[in-house]
Amino acid sequence: MDAPSLNGLVWPTWHIPFPHRQNPVVDQVEAAHLEWMDRFALAPTTKAMEHYRKARNVEGNAWFYPTASLEDLILLTNMMGWFWIFDDQFDDGQTGLDVAKAKTIASGIIPILYGAPAPAGSPAPYQGLADVVQGFGRRLGPDSMRRLGRGISQFMLAYIWETENRSARRFPTLREYIHMRVHSGCVVPVYDVVELAENVSLPYRLRESVWMNDFLFDAANIINWQNDVVSLVKESNQHHVNNLVYILQNQNGCSLQEAVDTAYGMATGLNEKIFRAQRELPGMMDIFRLDDTERDGVQRWFDGVLLALGGCMKWHEITHNRYLRYTTALDDIDRGAPGANPAYLADLLPNERIHPGGAPV
Repeated sequence: MDAPSLNGLVWPTWHIPFPHRQNPVVDQVEAAHLEWMDRFALAPTTKAMEHYRKARNVEGNAWFYPTASLEDLILLTNMMGWFWIFDDQFDDGQTGLDVAKAKTIASGIIPILYGAPAPAGSPAPYQGLADVVQGFGRRLGPDSMRRLGRGISQFMLAYIWETENRSARRFPTLREYIHMRVHSGCVVPVYDVVELAENVSLPYRLRESVWMNDFLFDAANIINWQNDVVSLVKESNQHHVNNLVYILQNQNGCSLQEAVDTAYGMATGLNEKIFRAQRELPGMMDIFRLDDTERDGVQRWFDGVLLALGGCMKWHEITHNRYLRYTTALDDIDRGAPGANPAYLADLLPNERIHPGGAPV
């Protein structure tokens, strides 16, 4: 499968219809976060750290969670740093082509999400995730922790699915992709932990309703589908099949420009569904008979999700050039030999299943 030519594409202009502002404590977060990254060896080489810092993850999280306290924003940034490093292992590295390895990794990660300690001697991403989960466990209630575990578990399972597609060079159908993309993006957990930023706890009966899940899935897919468009240059060079634009082109038999335009229309078309959910929220709180305290907490959380959505779109706007180094020449990303990881990417994940006692099985 040859990389498609992107010459002559007209890129869409993204507007931000949702509120957004940056957390004023952003400058105080970076030192603590980079110390955490060093402690768990998540960017273990100079090239790896340079690549990570170019992503401007600290700045991004200050847009996602503008109301969080300094302590909470550090924890939230550590979580997002873990997502970023883990995602690169699959998207940029050879791990994303190895189905057996993806399953091995999922079997090691998922127990940690539900409170199991990271096995002694386990890889850096396992240890870092365990630290993040413990941090959230001290701040969130049992329902919220189970939700977080479920959301990241779905992320893991979606990566197995994506790896199966990439290894077979198989385009999923549009219906399959829409179903799985909401999980592979791991955006719903990012919205769920607005509870931490706002210091609220959502009533279980409302959070688990189909209405709330529909709202969160739509809010997540705005970001997921926008990312599919803005990352097209990068993914054209890495033979990704798990991208909305390429799936539309393959399924509809259309030009790449037509597929880009359709993906843009799908993403922006979700905006009205978010505004409709905003209008429906008071009535939903009536249906679920929330008391005044619950209503206040739900409203703050909902407003926080809109801030996270708008903040993520703003972060895409100000960092869109992070993908420009993925040129067709591939010179600027130290790609290395065919079949090898790029120079900035250390292989942090195991090929063998880790026993709870620490030894490979």
